[in-house]
Amino acid sequence: MKNIASIALLAAVVVLGGLYFRENQKARESGQKVAVLQKNLDELQARLDQQETRAASLQTRLKDTRERVVAKADEVTHLQEAITNRAETDKNPMNEMVKGVGEMFKNKDMKEFVKAQQKTMLSGMLEKAYAPLCGQLGLSTEQSAALKDLVVNKSLVDAGAGMTMMSETESTNRTQIIEQTKIEKEAIDLQIKQMLGEDNYKQFQGYEKSLPDRMALGMFKDQQGTGPTALTPDQEAQLIQLMGEERQSFKFTTDFSDQNKLSSDLAGNFTEEKVAQFLQEQEQLHQRYANRAQTVLSSEQSGSFEKFLSSQRQMQSLGLKMASKMFAPKGN
Repeated sequence: MKNIASIALLAAVVVLGGLYFRENQKARESGQKVAVLQKNLDELQARLDQQETRAASLQTRLKDTRERVVAKADEVTHLQEAITNRAETDKNPMNEMVKGVGEMFKNKDMKEFVKAQQKTMLSGMLEKAYAPLCGQLGLSTEQSAALKDLVVNKSLVDAGAGMTMMSETESTNRTQIIEQTKIEKEAIDLQIKQMLGEDNYKQFQGYEKSLPDRMALGMFKDQQGTGPTALTPDQEAQLIQLMGEERQSFKFTTDFSDQNKLSSDLAGNFTEEKVAQFLQEQEQLHQRYANRAQTVLSSEQSGSFEKFLSSQRQMQSLGLKMASKMFAPKGN
């Protein structure tokens, strides 16, 4: 009887032990699940905090943006009103362009910015354009650099005068600007003459007269690139020579490409009639270039050269027409 009781007790212990083990296992598993859930909850809370921070930041940025949009909207409204008022008094788009450029160059910071850009651009262009002359004259590296600086400064005198005249409305003041420009350029020329000497300076003057054609040809050469239609050094030399010969023998009625031949009377120089006549004569000169270039260039190169000359005339036409409007007497 006692043995039966012991066996029953042992069985109960085993059963209870199994139940305890199973429940303990479930408890551990539940604890692990709770830990995982807690971890997930913490991560979600962290993400939520980040989202709330971002939302607050975006809300602030949105508010700032709205304020800027409102401010810009006011500016646009004022600008539209100004444009509308101008359009009512002057329907000519060229006049509008001239007025806009003139107003822009009244701003000192804008003038300084444009001047800096011009200096950077001119330095590269003129260094390349005058490199052959420096070689012909046998100048040292230091002398070449000094000549380039003087040439750049001389070009900047013209550029600065142009910007000033664009913002100037009185013809008397413009005449004074031109006279001052001549004085400044003559002073730079004297420095160049003293540096180069008499003989080399004469060669410099001759080279300078051919510079517009040389720079134009340089642009055409760059446009052709290094492909099958690229200019050879021999072609480039022949084109420079023939363009110089044709320009020297061609007589313009009013030559806007040679400032020394223009008077200080800007309104008298830049009349619509003189501008139209010059553009017509320029087309005739370019046709001479194209005709003679056919003996130097291939047919494909010749076609590209004629298109290039046409684009040059279009840009020149725009510039001269702007000048005509800008320097026209008041009331025109």
